[in-house]
Amino acid sequence: MFDDDERVVYAMVGPPPGSPSGSALANGVAVRSGSGWVDTPLGFPYDTESTELFNLLAPQLPVSFSEDLRTVLWASSMPLTPGAPPPGEIALYRQSGAGPLQLVAPVGGGLVLSYPHFAGVSSDGSTIVFDTPEHLLPADSTRASGDSVYAWKDGALQLVDVDGGGSPLSTCGSKVSASNGMSASGNHVFFSVPASCNGTEQVYLRNLEDGTTTEISASRCTRPDCNATASVSFAGANRSGSVAYMTTTQQLTDDDEDSKRDLYRYEVGSGKLSLVSGGAASASGAVDKAVAFPAEIGDRVYFTAAGELLPGESGSGAKLFVADAGGPRLVAEGAIPTVLGERQLQETPDGSRALFVTAAKLVPGDTDTQLDAYLYDAGEITLTRISTGPSGGNGAYAVGITGPSPLNQHEFETGDLRPYYAIDESGKRAFFTTEESLVPEDTNAKADVYEYWRGAVGLASPGGEPYKSDFAGISRDGRSVMFATNATLTPDDQDGGARDLYAARLGGGFPQRAEGAACDSLSCPLSTEPRLTREPPPSLAPQASTPAAKARLRLLRVAARPRRRVIVAVVSAPARGRLVGALWVRRKRRRIVLARGATRVRRPGRTRLPLRLTRAGRRSARGLKRARLTIRQRKAAVSRVVRVKLG
Repeated sequence: MFDDDERVVYAMVGPPPGSPSGSALANGVAVRSGSGWVDTPLGFPYDTESTELFNLLAPQLPVSFSEDLRTVLWASSMPLTPGAPPPGEIALYRQSGAGPLQLVAPVGGGLVLSYPHFAGVSSDGSTIVFDTPEHLLPADSTRASGDSVYAWKDGALQLVDVDGGGSPLSTCGSKVSASNGMSASGNHVFFSVPASCNGTEQVYLRNLEDGTTTEISASRCTRPDCNATASVSFAGANRSGSVAYMTTTQQLTDDDEDSKRDLYRYEVGSGKLSLVSGGAASASGAVDKAVAFPAEIGDRVYFTAAGELLPGESGSGAKLFVADAGGPRLVAEGAIPTVLGERQLQETPDGSRALFVTAAKLVPGDTDTQLDAYLYDAGEITLTRISTGPSGGNGAYAVGITGPSPLNQHEFETGDLRPYYAIDESGKRAFFTTEESLVPEDTNAKADVYEYWRGAVGLASPGGEPYKSDFAGISRDGRSVMFATNATLTPDDQDGGARDLYAARLGGGFPQRAEGAACDSLSCPLSTEPRLTREPPPSLAPQASTPAAKARLRLLRVAARPRRRVIVAVVSAPARGRLVGALWVRRKRRRIVLARGATRVRRPGRTRLPLRLTRAGRRSARGLKRARLTIRQRKAAVSRVVRVKLG
């Protein structure tokens, strides 16, 4: 779901009416208009004589989307454009809006459903990063095995896993992690060279903007007793790609004195490498090999480990930790389960609150042995079990915070940049599913979606229908929750009990058209009747509100950081969403961009927008005193001449 809950991508079995694709697995995009959701089926026409079952079921699948869901990256085992590989060979294709389909590259044979490689598109849809066993450029000719990492940008291919001079770093390939191995902008790519090539696994960062490559796993330990070289595993990065995490048994810094696996943090802007997980000589615990949950903003990170990791700890079992500027601390003792390989833990953008599921009994009121949902507050250092209510909470029913089959997780190691949320950006509203009845209104003994808010739980899906409701994620602000069910909940659901996707919107959405109306939702008179007759969730309790003045986009101040080649603009943003900026001058009737950058506004108000110097900006740094700064958010823009000192 797009962050402002106006656009949703969904998957279904069988092509819907109007779909150009006849595959058994299909996809669509729904856009929320003023009178209803307008659906656009995704797919491309093709002819196939294949007898392989999975090629018939899913010869093509969307594997990644841009941030606004308008640019789609497809994988197809059937040719979709002239010059594409023959049937049975998989290729990647890009389509932006209603524009033409573009062939990105052939990526090898096999089935789309089980293609074991990475492929992702940047947030603006302009850059695609993928790894493939195919040799697509002459510079890749020395690779004898494994995959090479490529980037497609503005119609041109380039090798990613190369050194500063453009030579491949490995003869046995490289891999990109699906844990934000590609930054949202597409400019930063983290990739690993396997131990089979150089003896130990190593992690690199390729900056596609300036063409540099850095080994971020290189040891900084200068003690005479630093331990032996060991493999380093990439454990994740934040969405912007400004911070990355790695795990290793090697002592990479002087303050790491134990021989167990520890977690390290690498800051891209400064190149600083720091130990996160402790590292005392007496520590006998170890961090999990490659499991970290970094906050999107700030320096907070959650990670899992086992044993005595910090001084004074006890217990040898699985544990959850959080680390920030104050160092690491224990959150809870107990294992965090996985669903389709994903750990059931989510957090707010700043990591101040985390939602996770565990079977461990973490509070006195938890007396069952089933999975429960917990909410952790890193500021207050409190832990709350949220999967309990006036009618239950300790029955023999498990709790989950993910859907049964997340989109784009068909064993395809994609780089999809659309996170799956069950907790809102404030951390005060969280969602989970359970078959247990937690409130009197839940009478169906089926799986239902629950909402937790301000200490209370309530149904987000109807609990009186004789069908289960499968959770399908929420918008980032938590105002909309998606679920699928076979129940008929609105008059225009006339497919005879087939599974449909519904959006429950905080405060109500739009009224449905009259039952039996023989027209679409855009042309029919709309009914004024309520859509559902059920108890509202607790977050619909009346809240006091005061009228606010209409906000506008404003530039507050500008500060230059020459050593980091960054200019920081402090902006007052009127709305959530993408904020972009550029510093430029005009010379000889040409516009020269000196610095550019983008960020996501999570909450309206004061926002820092970092602008990184371009090559032209670095060349023009000395002697430059003034330039024009232009900042845009949606249709709003502000442009002002500012004083700058770049060098």
